[in-house]
Amino acid sequence: MPVDIPTIVATSMGFRRRGAAWTPGPVFPFLFELSGAAASPRLCFIATAGGDQASTIDRFYQAFSGNEIQASHLALFDKPNVEDVRAHLLAQDVIWVDRGSLVNLVAVWRAHGLDEALRESWEAGVVLAGESAGSLCWHEAGTTDSFGPEVRPAAGLGFLPYGNAVHYEHRREDFQSRVAAGELPPVSFATDAGTGLVYQNTELVEVISDRKNARAYRIERQADGGVAETALEPRRLR
Repeated sequence: MPVDIPTIVATSMGFRRRGAAWTPGPVFPFLFELSGAAASPRLCFIATAGGDQASTIDRFYQAFSGNEIQASHLALFDKPNVEDVRAHLLAQDVIWVDRGSLVNLVAVWRAHGLDEALRESWEAGVVLAGESAGSLCWHEAGTTDSFGPEVRPAAGLGFLPYGNAVHYEHRREDFQSRVAAGELPPVSFATDAGTGLVYQNTELVEVISDRKNARAYRIERQADGGVAETALEPRRLR
C-alpha cells in the first residue's frame, strides 16, 4: 500500500558502486519499509540524468537480482520503454532517480510530461527518492555541475520549496554565498556524502546516514545578508 503522506527522500547516497558491480546501500530497505510495501516491493529506476545508459540500467538490475524486489526501469531515450508512463509510475512503491545532469533531467522530463506524472505519483503515496541529481530534482533549485566544471544554480521541479546541495563537503562556500545572494531559496538544505533528507509533504522530518561523520545542514539567509548554518544530526541506518 502507498504511504499516507507524500514522501520524498533526497540523498547523497544510494548504491555502492565498485567496478562493474553495484550493491544496494541501506537506504533501499529503509525506503521499502517507509513505503509500507509488502514482501515484494515495486521499485522503478530512472536514469534520465545519465542519458539512460544501458550499462547503468544493467547494473541496477544486477544489484537486485536474486531477491524479491519487483524491479523495473523507465527510460526516455530514444523513446519511452513503457507504453503508459503515468500508469507505470503510479503502480510503484518507490521511484529511485539516479545521478547525472540535473539540467538535462529536468528538460527531458518536462518535454515528456514526467514532471506532472511524478507529482501525481508523489501525491498518491509513491515514495520518491534519489541520489545527487535525484536529490536536487525535487527541490525548487540547487547547485550543479551540469554546465561544466563550474558549479551553478539550476531549477528543479519545485515539489519542495527549498534549495538543495549535494556533496556539500565540497560545495559549502559556494552554496552559502548563493543562498546569501538570493540566487537560491532563503531556506535550503544540504547533505554530505552518505546522508539523506526525509520529507513528508514539504516538511523535513528526519535525516538519515549510511556512514560515520556524515551530516546534513539547514542553511538560512539572514537579514544582515549572511547565512546561518545549522548541522542536523542523522540517524544511522546501519
